[in-house]
Order: sequence, then structure tokens, then C-alpha cells
Amino acid sequence: MTTSAAQRSVEMGTPMFRQYWQIKAQYPDPDTILFFHVGDFYEMFFDDAKTAAPLLEITLTTRNPNDASPIPLCGIPIHAADGYVAKLLAAGKKVALCEQVEDPKQAKGVVRRDVVRVITPGAVLDAEGLNAREHNYLAALVVDHARYGLAVIDISTGEFRATEFGSLAAAREEIDRIGPRELLVPSELPWSPTTRAMTCTPLEAAAFDRTTLPLLAGCDAVGALGQSAAAAIWHYLHYTKVAGAKPITHITTLQPYQAHDYLVLDETTRRNLELLQTLHDGQRAGSLLWLLDRTSTAMGARRLRHWLLYPLRSVTAIDARLDAVQQLMADVTRQEILLATLAGVADLERIAGRIATGHASPRDIIALRDSLRHLPTIIRTLPESPPLLASFSHAIDPCADAADRIAATLVDQPPLSAGDGGVIRDGVDAELDRLRALQYEGKGFIARLEASERARTGIGSLKVRFNRVFGYYLEITHTHRDRVPADYIRKQTLTNAERYITPALKEYEEQVVTAEARSHALEYEHFTRLREELAHALPRIQQSARQVADLDALLALARVAQEGDYCRPTLVEAPMIAIEAGRHPVVERMLRDERFVPNDCCVGMSAPQGEPRGIHPPLPLGRGMGEGETSPNTPLLIITGPNMAGKSTIMRQVGLITLLAHLGSFVPAKRAVIGLTDRIFTRVGASDNVARGQSTFMVEMAEAATILREATAHSLILIDELGRGTSTYDGISIAWAVAEYLHDHVHARTLFATHYHELARLADTKPGVANFTMAVKEWNDRIIFLRTLVPGAADRSYGIEVARLAGLPPSVTTRARELLAELEQDPWRTASAPPAAQLGLFPSPDPRHEAVCERLRILDPQTLTPLAALTLLAELVEQVRDTTAI
Repeated sequence: MTTSAAQRSVEMGTPMFRQYWQIKAQYPDPDTILFFHVGDFYEMFFDDAKTAAPLLEITLTTRNPNDASPIPLCGIPIHAADGYVAKLLAAGKKVALCEQVEDPKQAKGVVRRDVVRVITPGAVLDAEGLNAREHNYLAALVVDHARYGLAVIDISTGEFRATEFGSLAAAREEIDRIGPRELLVPSELPWSPTTRAMTCTPLEAAAFDRTTLPLLAGCDAVGALGQSAAAAIWHYLHYTKVAGAKPITHITTLQPYQAHDYLVLDETTRRNLELLQTLHDGQRAGSLLWLLDRTSTAMGARRLRHWLLYPLRSVTAIDARLDAVQQLMADVTRQEILLATLAGVADLERIAGRIATGHASPRDIIALRDSLRHLPTIIRTLPESPPLLASFSHAIDPCADAADRIAATLVDQPPLSAGDGGVIRDGVDAELDRLRALQYEGKGFIARLEASERARTGIGSLKVRFNRVFGYYLEITHTHRDRVPADYIRKQTLTNAERYITPALKEYEEQVVTAEARSHALEYEHFTRLREELAHALPRIQQSARQVADLDALLALARVAQEGDYCRPTLVEAPMIAIEAGRHPVVERMLRDERFVPNDCCVGMSAPQGEPRGIHPPLPLGRGMGEGETSPNTPLLIITGPNMAGKSTIMRQVGLITLLAHLGSFVPAKRAVIGLTDRIFTRVGASDNVARGQSTFMVEMAEAATILREATAHSLILIDELGRGTSTYDGISIAWAVAEYLHDHVHARTLFATHYHELARLADTKPGVANFTMAVKEWNDRIIFLRTLVPGAADRSYGIEVARLAGLPPSVTTRARELLAELEQDPWRTASAPPAAQLGLFPSPDPRHEAVCERLRILDPQTLTPLAALTLLAELVEQVRDTTAI
């Protein structure tokens, strides 16, 4: 039975299901699961139940199993809803929370229900549905005449920014970098998610009307398309009722930004340099972020991750961070005090977000109080210089008034929910204290009442008791019936006793029975009032949170630099890189049984005279790269050598050192001079992209095309093994042509690793090309990789020896050596021999088919009906057959 049929069958049935379908009709999106409040459960029906049950790993049952059309049903306890909601969000679903909005005891007919909130992947506030160390972004994209507007928000922290792009590729690239959990797009715009973690939500055109965007600070600096995208987000947040019926108060600014103001790292580069996760298994451990993240707070971790994805391109801004890191490294005592203090600071950004939207719990508020009390220690500990650290002490506001208000109102260890009672301190409200006394002193009152009534009546066996049917009552045996006072009201007769009530006892019973509910309601009023008062302090709390996050991220960089013996890089405007004794930060950290071999690298133009401070390029280099061996005006290095010798590691470490320098971090090297870089490109390894229908070779060529199209003289290009996905001659030709183009037209700093030794000949004719190879020592028929980059070109690949090290059987490697010796003596392998002709994918047309080709050239497919197209096809086939037969 389909849902529509089931709907028709119940619309004339129970009032509850008529109500259910009225509410469900307001949320027709098949990805939106309606949580329908019934008693102590959220229940799901029909298709929602069929979808949710397997995702939540709960039993799918039926509401009326004996009927001809049973209704699919599953349910979850309300108290455990957060975990189940998180599972559905992870699966890309949305949840509409439909609550009972009136007391069932007072309802006339079916209890009134309404959707109080729609929880979507991009509009999450509850801690259980969020990764504490990552942002949870909701983005919106709009297009108009090949211009694209993009806005992004983290509703949990209040971050809200917007930008514009001149191409779809640039917009998609920025969306990939942001990694939103949910993307809002116009319903008429075809768009597929760039990752499985992203949910795409289409909106009607009216949602993108920028005139509906409130007057936020910064709006005027954002273009019209950026404002339209921001308006869509604002519309969506109200649709999801993220703040209920309240205005969204913690988002006061729309921050304009331009992606090109930062060093650009596309998805390929982020993946190849393993910035956020490893290539091998997609895990965080082993990534650059894993190495750097020594933060003490969740907001500091998010800030560091953001810095990693948006490295700076201003020497002034970079030096400000480097000055701060250097100062924190120099004063270990100050550093330890700050670290110990930050350990007690909770996630102020997200607590502020929950306060603003009415979702903060009592424990959130106490965490806010405790965190604010740590801020004065941070202020006192921060040094007066450099300027960046000094600015934190002036910008951090301890909000003592808010902390004191919390301390005066809430108990130190409240329950999770404000509705559970035990949240408000004694002495805050006299009526609340009285109601609590009624609850706590109930047994004492009964004992005192029993004693006083025994004394008044002279009945020593009189008892005061309670049951669920009658409530409180007095019980007197028949023996003392004649002593019962006139104000006693008979309630029940037993075999040997009578039960009575009195007006005073019933009045007390009313107070006791309702005291708990009344006290809980009164506590909730006080709590919500406190939460609303704290909302007025949110701008100050948010400002302090931003400073603390920055400080935490800088401290993390200082700790990593200290432990790794990093040096301070020098940033210059000239397009150059000069690294002495550079190391790969992650590989070095993960090595256990061997020492990492440092390497030098000089590539690009030299810095102007007098720069950089403390180093006069070209650097005096060691380990085979003596001064003068590498021209300071060499933008392209051809690197040859066998697999496993360390080519890829050296290339990646140059990329990571360049990135870390732009981050404002010290770098793993003895000395480093880094020219400002607009973008890091990588072409590393080869793999199919099955999802996009691309072969290994197609992926290689697409990445190479992006580099040739978008790189500038201020870019850094790392190419490893280009052309391996096709035949040898094709591969050499393509690699050679790409290297030539980079040298002649792009002029970017380029490290080009290859197995094609023929490329070494480029240095003979191109003045900006230098050859380097990985040093190898041959000993006793074996090879030893020295992991050192030296001038020159490799003349052997050592592939068979690498195969032996990889575990190929000795019989196979012995036979391979025999075959190699034969091939090396084969005269057709000499360089003078012309390459064999390659079979073309599109052969030259047969002259006999020129008439057919001419008909196809002038054909306009848009003017053909299906029948005319089939007729024409038949004619062309016959024409080809006739000419072929001649």
C-alpha cells in the first residue's frame, strides 16, 4: 500500500492521523523525517518510518498489524532523541520536531501539536550533532549571468561571510575548501554535491531576494550576488526555526571576503599534501592538521583549521603571527600558565550561539561562568608585546557582571535540563524556597500532623497515610470511632477501620502534590530570564571568544615549533624559495627507527639586495648542493631518481614548508626564505576517479591542464610523475611539453619529479632549468638510498632493485635483470631511433566519404524531428556503403 493510499485511508480515521497529515503536508521534502510527539516517544509513520528505521537501527513495526492496511511505524524515546537525530543528519536527512504544544490533561480532543524546529545538517546547535573541533557550515550559492554569489554561515558560532566569483570552477573550488554540511541552491540550478558529506537543498527563487536580508554590519561591502546568497541563508534559518519564535541575535555582521586574498589550496593540493587527512586511509592521524593541533579549546582547534585552509598572503599579517609565536616560545613560564588556564575554558563561541537561540542548558551556563572566570588570568599573563598578543589583553572582556549574575542564580552543579528542577540556588525566590520546603519536609509534616492529631483526639493508634486513590488520609480503627472529631470527613470504610480527611489535610495535599511541578515551572522561568539577560552580553562574549581562539591557535604553533626545533621563516615579495636543511614535518614526527635526512632546496628568483633579514640568498648549501651549484634564478628543477629514494617526500616538504610559512608558523628547517605565493599546485601520483568517469590518465591530464591554465609567476608547482598513465612515448612527450610550457610561459617555482630521464636534456637548452637527483649508493650488488637531493640527473631507475625490496621473488627479479640486459643491447632502443607511429583515436577521413562529411558539417541537429533524423541516418549509411563498394 503506498503512502498516498494510506493517507486517504486514514484521513477519515482517527483525529490524530488527520492532524499528522496536515502537519506532514507542510514538510513534503522526502529527506525530511517528521518526529511526531506521542506520549514519551517521537514516532515516525509511513515512508518516514521505512526510511528512518534502518538508518537508526531500530525495529520497523506497524501501528495496526491486524488491519488490511497496517501503518508502518517506528519510534524513539524523547530523552534519547539527540543521538538519533545526529544519525539521521549524518545520513544527509533532516528532522522536523513536532511537539505537543499543550498539556494533554487540558486538551479537548486531540492534543495540539506543531513543528517547533527543523534540524538540518547545516543548522545544528546541539553538541551531540556537532564535531567540536570543526565548523559546521551552511552555504548558499546563487548565479546570475556567469557571476556566482556564495555565502556561508556557522549558526553554532555566528560566523557569517560572503563573496563572489566570476566562474563556476572558482565557486566550486571555494565550496570544496569550505566543506559545508549543506548547500542551498536555486531550484532551477542543477547542482550535484561535491562530497558525500554535503546535502544539497533547493530553494525557490524568492528565498534569494536580497531585500529580505536584515541590515547587518558589513552588508554594504558585499556584492549584490553575495547578499542574495546571504538572504537565502537567512530565509532558511527562519524556515528551520533555529531560534524558535525569537530573532537571531548572535549574528550581527556579514563579513565580506575574497578567496584570492589568501593562498589558494584546491582540493587536489589539500589531498596530495595531506593537510586534513591522509591519502592512504583518509584518517586525521598522519595529516598536517593532526601534527599542528595542540590546541586546548575547541574554538582554538577550529581557528587553527581555518588558518590552515586560508593561509595569509600579507607579509605584515604573517610577521605579526610569527612575532607572537616567537614570543610565546621564548617565555616558557608564561606559556605554561596560559596553557593551564585555557584548559579550563569551554567552547564560548557555541555556548553563545545556544544562548542566543534559546538552546543553552544549565550546564552550558555554568560552563560559561567558569570560563569567564579564567579570562582575568589570561589578561594578566599576556605580554605587552608584540602587538598581536598585546591586543588580546585589551580585547578580551571577562564579563564579570555576567559571571556574577550566573553565580548568584544557578547552583554549581545543575542537571542537564532546566525542566528537571534543582537548577536555581536557594534564596533567589522566596516562593520557590517555600515550594521546595513542602517537598523536602513532607515526611516531617506528616509526622507532626500525626502527633498533633493523636494528642487532640486521644487516639494513640491514629495514623496518617497516603495512597494514589485518595491521596493523604487519617485512619482510625472502629474501636475509637466515638472519639472522631466533628471536622473529620469520612472517606472510606474498611473491615476494622475508617479513613477520614480534613480540609487542612486536603489543602496540604494540594500544596505537596503540585509543589514539585510548580517549583520546576518557577525554576524554568528564572532560568529562561537569566538566559535572556545573558543574551545582552553576547557581543562581549563573542569578542572574547575570538581572541581566546586566536591565542590558543598561536600557542599550538609555538608548542609544535619548540618540540620540533623549527626555525622562523623569512617572507619576501620575490618569487623564490630557499630552504636549508628542510624536513617533512609529519614524516619526521612519525619516524621511529631512523633519523630523518634533511635537504636543501633553492628555486625561483633571488630576493632583492638586503633581503631577507639574516640570510643573503643564495643560501650557502651543503650535502652536495654547494653554493653556486643552483642558480638563484632557476625556477624549474627536474628531479630524477628511483622510487623509494625520497623524491615525493622532498617535494611535499617544500610545499608544506611554504604553506606553514604563510600560515604564520615556524617551519621544520635550519633556515628558510619563502617568497609570497598565490597558490600551491600539486600533481602527485595517479588514480582513477570512477565517480566522475575519469581514467588515471584523464585525471593526470585534467590536473596538468588546471596548472597550465591557472598558475602564475607567484605560484608553487609540484609535479610528480606526469604522463605515467599512457604509453612511454606519449608520456615523455607530454611531460616534456608541459615542462617547456612552465619554463617559457608560466615562470612559476616548479619542482618536476620524473622517471623519464630524457627530461634532463631540458637543462641544455633552457636557462631556467636545473637537474637534481636522489643520491644512491651501490654496494655489493645492492643499492642504498641516501635520501639526499644532489645536482645532476639519474641515468638508471633501479626499478628491479626496488622490486626486490618490495618483495618480488628472486626468480622474478633475476629474470628481469636478464631481460633488461638484452633490451639495453637492442639497437632499436637508441635515442636516434624514431618512435613508432601511434594509432590515432580519430583516423583521417576516407576521401571517398567527403560528401557524407560535408552533409554532416552543414547539418543543424536542432532543426530535425526524430523521424527526420532517422531518415537522414539511413540515407548516410547507404551513401557510405555505396562509396565503400566502389
